[in-house]
Amino acid sequence: MLLLLINMILNEGHTWIEWSKDGTKLRYNDPERLMRELQALGFKAQDAASLSKNFNDYGFKRLSDARKSRYDPWRSNWTIFTHQNFVRNNSESATNIQRRRARRPRSSIKKDSPVSDDAFW
Repeated sequence: MLLLLINMILNEGHTWIEWSKDGTKLRYNDPERLMRELQALGFKAQDAASLSKNFNDYGFKRLSDARKSRYDPWRSNWTIFTHQNFVRNNSESATNIQRRRARRPRSSIKKDSPVSDDAFW
């Protein structure tokens, strides 16, 4: 669903979110506006960190990060993501993008039973 929504926004011709010239990268420079647009379309994430996590869950790679540009005026203020199957005008390729399996929470991971302190003292 996230990819469908992103594609809808990209196709509207906004200046704050766009495809790269070669159509293999997505970039945006207003994460708050992107979140508002996505929420208006039914996306449930609450903040930009949730959005980044969702991109990561689908196997996207972050190429640059606007969060760091706040401290360095020479850096780009665009956040850029790429995925080998998320390409402009190729919706068939995007159907191959699958959400990665969710990790188990740390509390549910079984650990080897620890050796008691009595064994060492």
